[in-house]
Amino acid sequence: MAVDDPDASASPLDEEARAWVRHLSSGRATGRDARLLRQWCALSEPHREAFARARQEWHDIGGIAATYQRLFPLSAAAPRRVAAAATGPDPRRRWLLGAGLSAAGAAAVVAAIHPPLALWPSWSELSADYRTGTGQQARVALSEQVEITLNTQTSLAVQAAGSSEGSDRIRLIAGEASIQRGPGARPVELMAGSGRILPGVGGVEVRRVDGRCSVTCTEGRAEVLHAAGSVALREGERVWYGPEGLAAAVPVDMEQALAWRRGVVVFRGTPMAEAVAEINRYRAGRVVLVNDALASRRLSGHFRISALDEAIVQIQKLFGASVTRLPGGVVVLA
Repeated sequence: MAVDDPDASASPLDEEARAWVRHLSSGRATGRDARLLRQWCALSEPHREAFARARQEWHDIGGIAATYQRLFPLSAAAPRRVAAAATGPDPRRRWLLGAGLSAAGAAAVVAAIHPPLALWPSWSELSADYRTGTGQQARVALSEQVEITLNTQTSLAVQAAGSSEGSDRIRLIAGEASIQRGPGARPVELMAGSGRILPGVGGVEVRRVDGRCSVTCTEGRAEVLHAAGSVALREGERVWYGPEGLAAAVPVDMEQALAWRRGVVVFRGTPMAEAVAEINRYRAGRVVLVNDALASRRLSGHFRISALDEAIVQIQKLFGASVTRLPGGVVVLA
């Protein structure tokens, strides 16, 4: 069966827009690039429309790559083989997966593992039993005595116990989840990154973002096991761990830690770079911080998860930030 060639009808303007999206997704974009893109989009309405189309095509590539992986699971090693070819793609080459694995097709496979600007789930996230998208939350009753709450951009894989004496095993692939375990519930083991968490009767909250994990005991007791040692957590304590090792338990601000369950994000003197990263977990699109001086400022406030543009407005008012809104929900703070 013939495959439509998406490049056949691509205009020079579309090719330019695709090159912009690839550059923004490369991790090499700078504040100067953001200003140049803003000027490019302002040239005409067709320029703005071409950029919006290019971003949507990136999103669609994620679906293609995910389907390819499901149909051809033995190709999981392909991204490693094609990674070199996918670096610095030539904007004149093919954009989507055509009859064969072109340079852009290779980029699509690599992008499925490391999605640009977090536009779609990675392959590992697509293997989850439960998953929430940007701004979404969900609750899962694992049993009558065990309930899991998933925060935004969270993926879980669950292996239920085969008998009443066994343990339910939960793997946090990405994101943040809280687990409430009632009296009489069978044991629960939670794996996140390089650690294993054993909740007692009560609750724990586990977060896995950018390779680092944190465990907060919200009620009762919990134990965290790591290659570097183990930590017994009491209510109101948190521990961080990752490839660098396991930190000591420290007290935590419970109101701030659990605010997301009430549909709120709380910042208390939070460095701007961290605040922007948190906003991006809940908000569709992407906020890009390109001002080093602004990145060092600190943000405080309570913001509704359903209306996080209020935080952008406050950053603009309080710190005099320049706010540029681009198609696809992209906001540049300078």
